[in-house]
Amino acid sequence: MLHHRFTLNLVIRVILLALTCLVLAFSALRPGNIFITVNIGAILIIQVFALLYYINRVNRDLTNFFGAIANDDSTIMYKRIAPARSFEKLYTLFDEINTKIQRLKIENTQRAFYFQNLVEHAGVGLISYKGKGEIELFNSAAKKMLHLKSLKSISELEKIDRSLPAFIRELKPGMQQLTRIKVNDEVVPLSVKASEFVIQGDTIRLLSLQNIKNELEENELLSWQKLIRTLTHEIMNSIGPISSSIKTIKFLFESETSDDKDEIKNLAPDKLNDTLKGLDIIDERAQGLLDFVDKFRSLTLTPALHLSAFSIKELLERIERLFASEIEARNIRFSVEVIPDSLQLTADKQLIEQVIINLVTNSIQAMENRPEKKIKLNAFRDYLGKTWIQVMDNGQGIGEDNTDKIFVPFFTTKEKGSGIGLNWSRQIVRLHKGNLNFSSNPGQETVFSIVV
Repeated sequence: MLHHRFTLNLVIRVILLALTCLVLAFSALRPGNIFITVNIGAILIIQVFALLYYINRVNRDLTNFFGAIANDDSTIMYKRIAPARSFEKLYTLFDEINTKIQRLKIENTQRAFYFQNLVEHAGVGLISYKGKGEIELFNSAAKKMLHLKSLKSISELEKIDRSLPAFIRELKPGMQQLTRIKVNDEVVPLSVKASEFVIQGDTIRLLSLQNIKNELEENELLSWQKLIRTLTHEIMNSIGPISSSIKTIKFLFESETSDDKDEIKNLAPDKLNDTLKGLDIIDERAQGLLDFVDKFRSLTLTPALHLSAFSIKELLERIERLFASEIEARNIRFSVEVIPDSLQLTADKQLIEQVIINLVTNSIQAMENRPEKKIKLNAFRDYLGKTWIQVMDNGQGIGEDNTDKIFVPFFTTKEKGSGIGLNWSRQIVRLHKGNLNFSSNPGQETVFSIVV
């Protein structure tokens, strides 16, 4: 139908053009009709230009249509501006194509928005970058892991760990490796996996980062608890009968020799006394071992949490009053700083208080031989919404050779320490879905941080 209308219009215009030419020729052959001839000639010229305009109009509209598409403009409605009924269907098709393009753009925008939010809410850190290290994607999880608000290039990761950019570049596509980085004085174990793909000729590398610290600590804790349960069960089964047998033997010896110790055949009085002393020592050590097992048991007990909201400043000032006499006796400069003063925490107040008391006690003991002693309790909330409670001191600190051991049950560097305080404290913080971190510069500053 479109073709027939266009042909009919073209035929009519050509016929009119031919008739005008005949009239022009007839007028030119008759003298005295110059004015009429000029007018007919002007009409002929107008008809020629109109015919050319009519023929080229579709080409112009096609050029404009594809130009608009190339410029990402699909808002023009051609049916409204089409002056010729002959091309109504063509302009209708233009408008239908524009409508479909607009719908696809809306769908793509919605899909992009959906995937952007999906990436931002993912618990796995995601970083994508081009071949030269220019960052394309840096999601919220990665920002939290690395404690960075923005990242423009992979080389900027040197600020966190000098070896991290090289580690990432050497990671082959499809490989997954473990590394440890230090973020805000906290050693963070990361599982890093790399993928590589090409988009519009650009090679894009995608990194997934997972902080596996909680998983490692959880597995370590479960392993220790399982080992401790096994040991306590076996030790109790053995020590109980031994202790009972020692008491029975002592009773028999003492009852048999109450009147005359010389009556026991082949056993001199001094040897009998030595035997009884030896039994006393064995009994004492057996009781000591039982006490040791009781301490083991305390590490496997998981207390129930009684959560409530409380003022952190009031809690820290209460702990300061609790240690007031010892602070004065040891000449310790003790300070408390909470930002803001109204900062609150929802947790088990008694357990958190006991954890801080353990940390303050360790700080006091660590400054035994320091000429100037300082302890500071510090609390604040970071930009990620995490609450930090820190115990800072200038004691002897923790050497690098002991940094991996301080949370191991019964490991201690103190002469009279039990080695269970830090392990128990970490368990309590883990029950609150938090972490107990530390950093130490021996002799200058040691910081233990409760992060919940």
